[in-house]
Amino acid sequence: MKKLIFTFLLPVSTLLNAQIMVVNEIETKSQENFSVAVTQWMTAVKTALDMDDARAYIFEEPGTKKMQFLQFFDTLSDMATHMDKQENNRKQIVEAFMKMDPLPDGTWDTFDEVTNFRESSVWEFQPDLSTTPETWSILSEAEKDELFYRRVQYVTVKTNQDNSYEDWTKKMNALDKKLGISYHYAVFKSVFGAKDADYMVMCIDTSQFEYFSNWEKRTEIREQSDEYKALVGELSVSQWSVISEFTWNRILELTF
Repeated sequence: MKKLIFTFLLPVSTLLNAQIMVVNEIETKSQENFSVAVTQWMTAVKTALDMDDARAYIFEEPGTKKMQFLQFFDTLSDMATHMDKQENNRKQIVEAFMKMDPLPDGTWDTFDEVTNFRESSVWEFQPDLSTTPETWSILSEAEKDELFYRRVQYVTVKTNQDNSYEDWTKKMNALDKKLGISYHYAVFKSVFGAKDADYMVMCIDTSQFEYFSNWEKRTEIREQSDEYKALVGELSVSQWSVISEFTWNRILELTF
């Protein structure tokens, strides 16, 4: 049970007035056990802390044993307050947990045996580098639920190249809009513990098949544009690069 108390060693930094995403990477040998245990624990947390919506989502990484536990906060201050509140109310959480229908014998022993919390990272959403403020915000919750696929890239930039990377990304987004290309594209900047990456880029779609199909269509349109070719010509691989890429699929029933 102790594994479900997420804590962070936060750097002393400015409290950002932007959306914060916390990512906990977890490895499990039993997705079924993980789902049951986390659902029970998060229900107890929400009950004890009187939360209607914990803004927490879980994704599986196909072909691996990894799960990604995401939780969103408006600011770093809100995140720290939530962590403190959860820690300070541990007794109340356990009491709420004990009042719930008991899980089968051995569930928590199995959880401790098969679950490994690998690492945590904190990211700041970059709305000016993303298309989602326009494309995602207009969707209903049902429409968002259908878009369970995430293509995730981790990007590293050379020293003092953040502005260049961000300016180039803004130009690309502006050109896409001019070309009539619309898709769900979110960029996050590293705050803490970020896999040696400076940015996380997340493309959202309904499935892996649809993602690649739509990627091909976007590429065909872009490659017919002289402006796109000129923009690509500005790109220097020595300034930044994608260091890793992953597929995440949202587990809809593990939404808290």
